[in-house]
Amino acid sequence: NSDAGSYVCTVMSGSLSVMSNTATLTIYGRPVIRDHPTSSDVPLNKSMTLTCRATGLGALMYSWQQRISGSGWTTVSNDNTTSYTTDTSLAIGQYMYRCRVRNEAGSVVSNSATVNVYGRPSIKTHPMSHLITVGMSVTLNCEGTGGRLI
Repeated sequence: NSDAGSYVCTVMSGSLSVMSNTATLTIYGRPVIRDHPTSSDVPLNKSMTLTCRATGLGALMYSWQQRISGSGWTTVSNDNTTSYTTDTSLAIGQYMYRCRVRNEAGSVVSNSATVNVYGRPSIKTHPMSHLITVGMSVTLNCEGTGGRLI
């Protein structure tokens, strides 16, 4: 934006001239998001903090939006902060978040981040004890549910 700067007007008549007051031209562009929020897993009853940072001229205003599977985006925070901490009361499931940044020239939204809330794991099927002789093979089976199974 090379036209941005300070300007004056000079009016001349013969050998006489007069100058106007200085006018400043500021050119705003929409913000540019530099750091997008990142996806993460979080245990049930815990919170996590998402961050988003943008650059741009003028005052940058931040808001945070949430999308639950099958629904549209809903604003969950207009606190004008670069971070958002999720609620500890989220149920087990998948939630999407993004930040919206605006200034006088317009607004942009970040990439979305997925927050997977998982519960406590449990054992559905325990392994069974075996008595074997040397040289025999055995398979031990165990099945788990919930949580992040690995």
